[in-house]
Amino acid sequence: MTTPDALRKAGGGMRETEATTSTALPPSSSNTPATGDKLHKSTVRHHWIVRVTHWVFAWAFIIMVGSGLQIFNAYPRFALKGDTFCCYPFEGKSIPGWLTFGGWLAGARNWHFAAMWVLVLTGIVYLAFIYLHGEWRDLVPRRGDIRDAWEMLKFYLFVRRDHPHHGKHNALQKTSYFVMPFIAVIIVLSGLAIWKPVSLGWLTAVFGGYVWARYWHFVSMIILVLLALVHVFMVFAVDPYSIRSMITGGYNERDSPQSRNARPFYHLLPRWSRRSKTDRLSEPAESEIT
Repeated sequence: MTTPDALRKAGGGMRETEATTSTALPPSSSNTPATGDKLHKSTVRHHWIVRVTHWVFAWAFIIMVGSGLQIFNAYPRFALKGDTFCCYPFEGKSIPGWLTFGGWLAGARNWHFAAMWVLVLTGIVYLAFIYLHGEWRDLVPRRGDIRDAWEMLKFYLFVRRDHPHHGKHNALQKTSYFVMPFIAVIIVLSGLAIWKPVSLGWLTAVFGGYVWARYWHFVSMIILVLLALVHVFMVFAVDPYSIRSMITGGYNERDSPQSRNARPFYHLLPRWSRRSKTDRLSEPAESEIT
């Protein structure tokens, strides 16, 4: 017959055995923070609506710019005949033909107006989606973004060593993406002002008259083109993997510039030169391996 003392001793031994077993077992994966998994996790970065509107907008924008330059070549100056204009040093000089689209004035106008409606409708769909989906929060500048943009610029200029931490978009991207819609609004309104200078005379007057409305339309287009060129350059120079995410939606955070500490054209360097000095020092010497 088992006595109470024997049962207590047996229970204590079982508890000790359980404690020993629990400390000997490795921690379960559910209790281990999956930091590396999160960094190397493949995610859907862009919704299909964002991807479709992005590429439709890009092609329509190219047609819009090329046809607009062809229209400009029909009268490559801003001043009326017999007058001078203060703010354009290339009065009377046509835009090179390889930059234009549409063939002649009437054809360029047809392409320009067709692309205009595609751009406007695409822009409305995109803005409505990011508002309803909440993605606008990733694009609106916040307190501290000016400082973060400066730190990002220092990193690109090789002044700062480590890639600044950021969310989906860095501060420089957020600033440019936030400014673009406002410039687009100026382009649309000034375009309407020079398209219908009589029926929309009040709008033409807002821009300072027909000549100045045409000028602001041209300048706004140049600014938007420069921003687009910088955007394309930075994609290929810093984050070429994002092109795939804008096509399929998928993106592996392991390939992000932040994970790779990547400066412009970092991905084109030899593999050995991409490693930091700390990584090279931590590797065992060849004599130690042998």
